[in-house]
Amino acid sequence: MIKVGVLGTGFGKTHADIYKKLEGVEIAGVFGRRPEKLEKIKEELKVNVTTDIDELITDPSIDLIDVCLPTSIHKEYVIKSLKNDKHVFCETPVCYTLEEAEEMKKCAEEYNKKLFVDLFFKFSDPHRFAIEKIKSNSLGKPLVVTAYQKTPPHWGDMNLNRIVQEFMLHNFDFITEIMGEPIEITANGIETKNSHVFANLKYEDGVASVESSTMLPGKFPFSIGFNIICESGAITFDGKFGEVTEQKTVVFKDCEVEEINLPSNDDYEEAIKYVIDNISDGKSSSIISIDEAIKSLKIVLKIKKSLSNSIRN
Repeated sequence: MIKVGVLGTGFGKTHADIYKKLEGVEIAGVFGRRPEKLEKIKEELKVNVTTDIDELITDPSIDLIDVCLPTSIHKEYVIKSLKNDKHVFCETPVCYTLEEAEEMKKCAEEYNKKLFVDLFFKFSDPHRFAIEKIKSNSLGKPLVVTAYQKTPPHWGDMNLNRIVQEFMLHNFDFITEIMGEPIEITANGIETKNSHVFANLKYEDGVASVESSTMLPGKFPFSIGFNIICESGAITFDGKFGEVTEQKTVVFKDCEVEEINLPSNDDYEEAIKYVIDNISDGKSSSIISIDEAIKSLKIVLKIKKSLSNSIRN
């Protein structure tokens, strides 16, 4: 039995809903600052709740701390949890600087604990299919990757920093999984109350781009997709989520077109299942480790710098 302490009642509630239905998992408690939200969670999930964060972090019976707190305080409570002999699953963005990420990584290594980051695109069915297809080398080397993410402004004001850090980082994680770390990064964008960004990544023998927008009108569906051109084929995915949900993944070759029927798994649930299985099986490596998060964080920081330079000029 894996015992979990959840820090946070916003997205933490979503995580708690998932833990509650998994076999071999027990929610030891949920921390929050607002008693009224905690009381609602207590009644709905029949779990212990607390306004004392240390009650969970220092509980010796808890195996995993799930951090769904504001990014600005992730480092503090990730490190405190690791030092109290806990594995940690941290929401994204994991942090805002490489220095913070390296501190967390060093602490996990020092205390011999696992630090997972919620890089959920690795568990999105079309993204996971594409990653496995590319790694099988059945289409040859990937040469061009384009990805997009477009939505109405449902998340409040989303300035250039926020859209890169909170939206685009998952696309960067996906692209580095396929093509590795880029040698050159540039970006341009526009910012009103919300933002639209074009980011370009250059490789020795390939290119990639990510377009992300939170400037669409209210009736526009949340849209996400990618196109991957390889030496001997291509993979496309287009998804629309809203009043009507449509998803389509297709593999193209010179003499063949194959529409792929994929399951509709919940990305977040699959990520949490992976964390629990990884801890239970005692695996030494992880596809959503802090090392993987650092790769996409490096790109995020360079994109933000490029955007800052383009605006000044």
